[in-house]
Amino acid sequence: MKNRLIFGLSSVVIVALMTACNNRVPSVKMETMGNERDCTDINRKLLKIDTFITVVKDTSAFHMEEAAAAMPTAGITTSNKKEKMLKDANRKKAELLEEHQKLGCETPEK
Repeated sequence: MKNRLIFGLSSVVIVALMTACNNRVPSVKMETMGNERDCTDINRKLLKIDTFITVVKDTSAFHMEEAAAAMPTAGITTSNKKEKMLKDANRKKAELLEEHQKLGCETPEK
């Protein structure tokens, strides 16, 4: 009985030690996955801003207030004037591109 108990306890200790040593490898992989997630989030935001800029450019100034009420502009601008909206969107796009470059993300193909 003592032999089984010692064997079982030593097996548990060995398995615990082997598992503890393996925690280093996934941490590197998790950092890479986090970077990929950040890049994906930035790419989505850039796509949203490009769509926003296209809609603003194609909408006449007369209808801009109505379009601003219909479009989700959170994080891009609070204005409903066409020039100010484009200026804010281009500023935000430049910030995201700078962050995109800092992270070393691949440039998505259009």
